[in-house]
Amino acid sequence: MRVSTHYYVISLNRQTTALFEAFRDTLIGVRNHGFPVSSSTASTRTAGPGGSVGEDEGQHAFLRTVDEHFGHYYDLEPMIVVVAGEKELQTAFTSVTTRPAAIVGRVDGDFSATSPRDLGKIVWPVVREAMSGSRERALLDLEIAADAEKICGVENVGRRINETAGATLIVEEDYHVRGSISEADGSATISPNVDVRDEIDDVIDMLIEKVLGTDGNVFFVPSGSLSELDRIVLLLREPSGAQ
Repeated sequence: MRVSTHYYVISLNRQTTALFEAFRDTLIGVRNHGFPVSSSTASTRTAGPGGSVGEDEGQHAFLRTVDEHFGHYYDLEPMIVVVAGEKELQTAFTSVTTRPAAIVGRVDGDFSATSPRDLGKIVWPVVREAMSGSRERALLDLEIAADAEKICGVENVGRRINETAGATLIVEEDYHVRGSISEADGSATISPNVDVRDEIDDVIDMLIEKVLGTDGNVFFVPSGSLSELDRIVLLLREPSGAQ
């Protein structure tokens, strides 16, 4: 499964487990189809004739319920997932989940009192690292690439991004541009002066998704690394040695 900036986060907790849909470091809580999942509900469903279950059995029953509800969303839109929680809970969840291959990273700790904003800042570096791959190799390819193979600047990248499969996108990690991309020709419409209350997409995220959707590669570099290339560059060829 290809790693993407659009992913899930499961925040495990012994009382209540939450699911988030994430875009980079922005988390949106899922409050439907069983989420958040309460451990008391799961234990009640699996209690024996005596009305109670063992601690381990109850915990596994709870986590199987979490996985069952998560499966509803995963089947609708298969995406990678980062699992956050205490190590013991993570180990138990990994033992019961039917989708272990979707897990690309784990974050240890109890995040039940952590805001979605702060949790996003914690889990996004994990996903970003999973996406990074052989960044050094990509930067070497950028250095030796001919000018015709380098498409620089968000608007130029938007216009050329549909021309090739397996391209490599290199972008500064903190680069965000509010706007949209034309479905007709892929050109980017930049919206520098917008009302902060408007819901306008991040063009950079959209370009990333397009590259990943055509079996391309995405690499993040520190802020300022691509200042001479307008902060984003598309290489119209695969990195050397890419699979």
